[in-house]
Amino acid sequence: FFCLAGLKADCFFFSRLNPHPKYVAHRERLTPQNAPEIFKDYDVILDCTDNPATRYLISDTAVLLRKPLVSASALRTDGQLMVLNNPPKPPGDTTGGPCYRCVFPKPPPADSVVSCADGGILGPVVGIMGVLQALETIKVITMTAGDSNPSDASADRPSLHIFSAYSTSPFRTIRLRPRRANCAVCSAQATVTLDSLRSGSTDYIQFCGSANPPQLLSPDERISPAEYQPLHYGSKLPSEHDLPYTLIDVRDKVQFDICNLENSINIPISTILNETKKRDDASNEEWPSWLPPDVTSAENSKKPIYVVCRLGNDSQLAVRKLKELGLDRNGERFIGDIRGGLKAWKEEVDPDWPEY
Repeated sequence: FFCLAGLKADCFFFSRLNPHPKYVAHRERLTPQNAPEIFKDYDVILDCTDNPATRYLISDTAVLLRKPLVSASALRTDGQLMVLNNPPKPPGDTTGGPCYRCVFPKPPPADSVVSCADGGILGPVVGIMGVLQALETIKVITMTAGDSNPSDASADRPSLHIFSAYSTSPFRTIRLRPRRANCAVCSAQATVTLDSLRSGSTDYIQFCGSANPPQLLSPDERISPAEYQPLHYGSKLPSEHDLPYTLIDVRDKVQFDICNLENSINIPISTILNETKKRDDASNEEWPSWLPPDVTSAENSKKPIYVVCRLGNDSQLAVRKLKELGLDRNGERFIGDIRGGLKAWKEEVDPDWPEY
């Protein structure tokens, strides 16, 4: 069993559930250079990842090492399951099962990709897909040579299994086509090889593209986690009312309760964006009720406001909205965000910060 870096505790948990398998924690990120070495000692590969670049890398490596791949995914209330490269034949052998590139020769647009963390997921859906993935893996492991003969009419043809929790018929199966004649990894004209993986010439990030985070704010309206660090650690005061600044965390309450920076206040982005009123300094209109009095009081009218979120996207939207409300006092008060959010805080400042 392959456990990614940081999942050693999970491996221990798995061993408590079932002590018979051997669990190995590979404490490194999966890359084209190390994937062949990591995969070579395993009989079956299970893909439980949620980003296209890693999925293509896992599938390519499985084909080149002649390993069957059981790929499952889940998002929100839906899930998909495929058994790929089964039977595992070398590139150019048309009797082998299709690979991930055969099914999806082109990656989805980067801007359309949503991870489980960002899109959310229903727990039972993960359970269903995990059980089905385990079942298909057992079938692959126990399959005999005769069973894997593609000429056998009773052989299990490659299929895409789709689960939709709220559908009248929650389970659907779509038969997959055989290997593509021009596939970049499993055809006779393959351009992706073990050498291209190990040399780094196969660039999966470039192939899949990357969704650039929105740049809604100017550089003057943003600070890096490293720039915010001395403010944070230099202001360990008894109360947030004594702080020389205000830190607003715009994640939802569930995420805020998981972990938060000391003395930050939680105002979810949904609350901020749902505000329709605009206010200027000349107006006698009251501030929105969700803004703490300490933020809107006249004596704190020049106290800077920093906004943070998980990735540095929602925080930019929040800064824009807070300025529209007039909280910046016509530019007299600084309102900006922490670039890259709490993810960047973990990378640049606090490696022990919880990741979820």
